Amino acid sequence: METKVLYSKIGNFFNRLGFTASTIVDPVGRVGWIWIIWDTSHVNVRASYVSSQVIHATIHKEDYEEWVLAAVYAGPNLVLRETLWNELEEVAENMDKPWLLAGDFNDYENQS
Repeated sequence: METKVLYSKIGNFFNRLGFTASTIVDPVGRVGWIWIIWDTSHVNVRASYVSSQVIHATIHKEDYEEWVLAAVYAGPNLVLRETLWNELEEVAENMDKPWLLAGDFNDYENQS
């Protein structure tokens, strides 16, 4: 999350390391910067939903149960974050697989 570099500038580096597949959200203003990269010889990743603040991907590895990863980089704008939380609540209501939410939610409980 929040890589501060475009994938197009560094993607070949990851390819040389064996991470030959990716789903990315390049930045638009201060939103985006999400990458999921993987080695296709070890795992199958299928992005099912991609937006400026989240990538939902189903992860499949032989002999393991499928699960869903939500890679989050929430926008700093309150309205954008509220949209994200509403989307995540809707997904949660219909989720039938193990689900991991990870990333930067740009949210806090209180000022202190």
